[in-house]
Amino acid sequence: MRRLLILAAVALAACGNPNSSTSTTTTQAATATATQLAARDSHSPIWFFCDGIDAPVVYLFANTSTQNQTRFIEYDKRTGATVRSLDLQLGEGDGAAGSVYIPLQQSGQDFGHVRQVQAGNFQTPAGAYTTPYTSVQIGERNVECRWLPRTRVAGFTGRRSFVIHEDADGDLIYTTFDFANAATQPIDQTNNGRSTRFSVEVRGGQESVRPDGSDFTFPGRDGFSYHVALKNDGTGQLQVLRNSAQVQSEPLTAYIVGQASQD
Repeated sequence: MRRLLILAAVALAACGNPNSSTSTTTTQAATATATQLAARDSHSPIWFFCDGIDAPVVYLFANTSTQNQTRFIEYDKRTGATVRSLDLQLGEGDGAAGSVYIPLQQSGQDFGHVRQVQAGNFQTPAGAYTTPYTSVQIGERNVECRWLPRTRVAGFTGRRSFVIHEDADGDLIYTTFDFANAATQPIDQTNNGRSTRFSVEVRGGQESVRPDGSDFTFPGRDGFSYHVALKNDGTGQLQVLRNSAQVQSEPLTAYIVGQASQD
């Protein structure tokens, strides 16, 4: 499986995870990662982002030019603003009970950790189209991360996060989670999924591939349709149309693209 993480605006190719000790924790459904990122104050590859399901925050982690270091960026869902941006050091991952805990440090002091669950222990390991980073602890605060099986695209804008995933039959489903009404009560999910109640759900989507990217289109009710456009240069756009007229358009801040195993 290939996974691509992108923070929109600039395409900078790189390979791998910022902490090589975590690479052995991926399943056969997950191989090498290509990454791209453009942050406000730096240009470096993304590691991953955590869309909080029990707190109104998004945590973004990016590589830096220094080995075993990551740039941590915190976004507040209530305002869409960047709360802080810090350089952190990554410790050696410690495996326990089907998980790997990756220490985070600032200036040599403990700052928290990232938890990655080994998808081989899931009910359906092949459903792990993306790496299951399930929680992040920063100081005394532990935040649970959204993760859905068979995720094709997950990302966020300044106003909402979204997930495009497949059902068991391979049909595409589009769900959004508005920041203005950010739910912080996780709900039960099948196949080890982790989420809150969606703001919008639309089924029966179609994907089309262009030379410079791909588009996902979902027909809704009352003339509405929902569109997610991804470009190979790292940019992306979320649009809502009604009777072919645009009623909403938002640039993507970051997105991750997953694929099923080719094995």
